[in-house]
Amino acid sequence: MSRLKSRNAIAAVGVLGSLILVLLAGFIGLWLQRSDDTPELAIPSEIAGMDLNTVHKQAASLTSQIKKLEEKENRLFPSGPAILVDSAANHIYLIKGSSIAAQDKCSTGSGLELTDTNGLRTWTFDTPRGYFRALSKVTNPVWYRPDWAFIEEGEPIPKDRESRAVADVLGDYAIAFGDGYFIHGTLYTRMLGTSVTHGCIRVDDDTLKKIYETAQPGTPIYIF
Repeated sequence: MSRLKSRNAIAAVGVLGSLILVLLAGFIGLWLQRSDDTPELAIPSEIAGMDLNTVHKQAASLTSQIKKLEEKENRLFPSGPAILVDSAANHIYLIKGSSIAAQDKCSTGSGLELTDTNGLRTWTFDTPRGYFRALSKVTNPVWYRPDWAFIEEGEPIPKDRESRAVADVLGDYAIAFGDGYFIHGTLYTRMLGTSVTHGCIRVDDDTLKKIYETAQPGTPIYIF
């Protein structure tokens, strides 16, 4: 969650900068408005030695720096919802701005390799990392077993598509993000939190439902 930590740091700078401006304005206001019989105020030495033009310039510079940080923040973080997947920790997050709307353990790719019996094809079962977008959403998805699924089980590879169809193994929901990869549910909830998949991201159906209902085609997905 380094991006979320960065966002919190940026927000903290913004709050600190605003607080400095408020305190600075307060000191200057009290300093200018005091009468001869008003007790001397403890003006910070950094301010006492400045003229008003210098103070205004310093305040304007600080405001400009805060604005630049906010602009950088807006470029780095999506304004709408996004999905984050920590494949090392096997954890998934649904974020909305700086808030975490949902989070849970998940399962990602095992990293294991499988070679065809004739040695001509090899598959590595990793979850891809990088920036993606949700492409489509499917309720009650059906899994069409690829060739490697039959090779893994030592079964002959069928020629017709219908022989590959398997229902009820992907849970209630699935979100496609390209190249045959999905964020989907699972029957094997006891395995969540471990790296055991063939590349897809498995999530408990209750958590996945929250993500599924919020995500739309185009929703950013960050996998790291």
